[in-house]
Amino acid sequence: MPEPRITVLMPVFNGGEYVGAAIESILGQTFGDFEFLIIDDGSTDASPAICRSYRDPRIRWIGNGENLGLIATLNKGLDLARGEYVARMDCDDISFPERFARQIEFMDRHPEIGLCGTWYERDSNGGKTIMKPAAEDHLIRFYLIFDTVFAHNTIFFRRDILERYRLRYDPHYKYAEDYEFWVRCSRHTRLANIPEVLLRYHYHSGNTSNQFKSEQVRTADRIRGLYLPLVGLTVKEVEQRLHNDLVQFRFKGDLERLKTAGAWLVALGSAARRNLEVPWPVINQELGRYWYGACAKRADLGLEAWRVFNAYPVGARADWTWKVKLLARSILRRKT
Repeated sequence: MPEPRITVLMPVFNGGEYVGAAIESILGQTFGDFEFLIIDDGSTDASPAICRSYRDPRIRWIGNGENLGLIATLNKGLDLARGEYVARMDCDDISFPERFARQIEFMDRHPEIGLCGTWYERDSNGGKTIMKPAAEDHLIRFYLIFDTVFAHNTIFFRRDILERYRLRYDPHYKYAEDYEFWVRCSRHTRLANIPEVLLRYHYHSGNTSNQFKSEQVRTADRIRGLYLPLVGLTVKEVEQRLHNDLVQFRFKGDLERLKTAGAWLVALGSAARRNLEVPWPVINQELGRYWYGACAKRADLGLEAWRVFNAYPVGARADWTWKVKLLARSILRRKT
């Protein structure tokens, strides 16, 4: 039996409310040369029966028998995958009909790319928002300094990259395992997001980012510490803590620590420009909001906070809206 071009990897755990629509969105793809690997992770609802009710020969249904957890299930799927590419899918989302056609065309044309995602539509309580993560490799590497840059359910891997470098999800980074995985992938291959909306992400209370928010934040803090040296920064523990506080908008400290934060963001911007070749307007826009977030925490200092903000290039070059907001807060001494 010839190997398929794509293995679609979809873990399922108690997804009975949505899984039928997810399966149908895969079976309805305009590009049909795939195997659909559905791994049930010990569901206690109707998910197994719903999955097995589909008779399409491309479906490979596997039951774990017990709940092993998402990371173990994903790694099991990567071990079982036979396709040239591996496409991730979640059991509560919808892949648009052209998704695989667009992604395989892109990857075939760009052999230097080992992993690509897409733009996506976020559906939250009936409200829809188009999410447009960075598309190009150097911009993705820049934004990875702060957080994940991919929607996990849009990812399309080149399987030979996974096998060559034995890339699997690391159980030590639970609830942010995808973010850590992208960081490791970035050492071995170029990354991309296709600037087309090719998936609908159903955002609801059962999402990991809602259920395990605090654990996810703590894990993401650790991952940034792994990534910062990859962009040319020698980072001490105190700087790593400061960086995480800035990114999570939880800055605390006196005037001296605020000045240290300004110096850190200047160094970060210089490294991004020098090592990643990110344009200054992009750097200034991103760092400006973190600098505003820190200075607004100390708006109780009055106009001193405003002066410190403007004393550093990251503030002087920041978007005017941040300057206006901080000036108003400083005058009123109203900190966030």
